[in-house]
Formats: sequence, structure tokens, C-alpha cells
Amino acid sequence: MSHDQVGELIIVKIPEEILEFSKEIGKAMLEQHSSVRIVCADNGVQGEFRVRDLTVLATKDGGSTKTKVREHGNEFWIDPSLVYYSPRLATERLENLETVKQLSEELGRRIDVCDPYAGVGPALVPIAKMTEYVDKIYASDLNPHAAKLLKENFPGHTVGCADARALSLTLSECCDLLLVNLPHESIEHLPDLLGLLKKGHEVVIRGWAILPANSIEDAEKQIRLHLFETEILSLSIDEKKSYASDIAYVRIEAHIIRR
Repeated sequence: MSHDQVGELIIVKIPEEILEFSKEIGKAMLEQHSSVRIVCADNGVQGEFRVRDLTVLATKDGGSTKTKVREHGNEFWIDPSLVYYSPRLATERLENLETVKQLSEELGRRIDVCDPYAGVGPALVPIAKMTEYVDKIYASDLNPHAAKLLKENFPGHTVGCADARALSLTLSECCDLLLVNLPHESIEHLPDLLGLLKKGHEVVIRGWAILPANSIEDAEKQIRLHLFETEILSLSIDEKKSYASDIAYVRIEAHIIRR
């Protein structure tokens, strides 16, 4: 029986054969974890925004599922019943920081960062602290609940609720570093996102995708086609973990110059 602790919440997947004991399981878990105030059953991801369908099993205060999460020393608000969030990608998010530092040093100035699929901003929270290397942050998400929490997590930065594929119409050439975390559609969305990147100097796209393990070469060809109007300085696709037996979770990093 697997479970995740997310802030003050425990989210547990209960096998079908013991569903009748769900309330008892929730109460027992609540009693075992002093820092937890609510235990929820995970009924699976649903809807356009890939939000977990949660059933409250036990609670200390009858409160909401909104909670503050601590990740590698950084804090931010989430509500897993309204927005997608995975604590299992924390290490991936932390790896962005080295790219931020390197690009800032390469350009000799502070850089601007855009995340059009930001969720509640877990990838951006540590970046926002890098004030020596980062100037402006542009964060957006199509889920209005995520956009509302983004405003709480990023006071003073540009936050919106928009379709990422149309964002360049209002934020044209806004960033030096573009984060593209929509794993099932990242590559397909690339042509619509290029307008967010500045022109005339090196800029970086860092994206994540879920691909059949035997299709990485084809994915690289597709990305190069999407970037054909740019100068590609480097392009790497690195397998980070197995998503399933024949499916890989990969990180894509492209250094390009838009003319």
C-alpha cells in the first residue's frame, strides 16, 4: 500500500481488496504521524489538469487540503485536490539551478526565466531565490486554481492563467531560459513556445518528455525540425528514469540562438 506525504497531508492508494477498511486505515495513519492533519485516499488522476481525485479518510481539524510543502529547503503552497503536484520530481527541479547559473555567467548578466506550465511553481521557487543570477520570472498555468496559488507563491513576479501555446502573443521574447514540463506533449508544443525566447544570443530550453524507449532518436529528429529556423548550439536528450518497462522519462536541453 503506497503513500506520499505532501505537506500536512498523506495521500494513500488503497488496494481494492481492503477498500472497506479505508476509514480505519486513514485513522491509523493519522495517529501514527504527528505532523499530519489529514489523510486522503487517492482515487487516481482525472480531467484536463491531471488532478488527483481525493477522498478524505481522516482529519484532525476538518480543514481543507491546501497545505504548505517544503522541498529542498524551499516552501510553497499547494492543494493536491485542485492542482497537479508530484514530490517525486523534486531532484529534477533542483537540477535547473546549475543551468540558470551557467547561462547567467555565459551572458554576463542576470537572466529572465519563463515556465508556461508552472503548476504552483515548484520548479521556480528555488530559482526565484537566485537573485544574483535571475532577474524576472514569468509563470503561467492553464489551471486557474494553479494560477491562484502561483500568485501566493510568487509575489512580485509576472503570473498568469493562459494557454501556453498562445502565451508568446502577450509575452513575446520574454525569457532567456524556457522550462517546458508537459511530458506527454512537450515536443509537440515546442513550435508555439519559441516566440517566448529572446533573439540574438544563446538561450536555453529545458524540457521533459515521456517517450517510448526506442524512439529517442526519432524524438531528436522531431525537435531539430521544430528548431530549424534557429541556430542549434547543442541538443541533448537524457534518460532520467523508467516510466514503464518500455517507456522512458527524459530531459531535453537545447541551447539555441533565435535570429
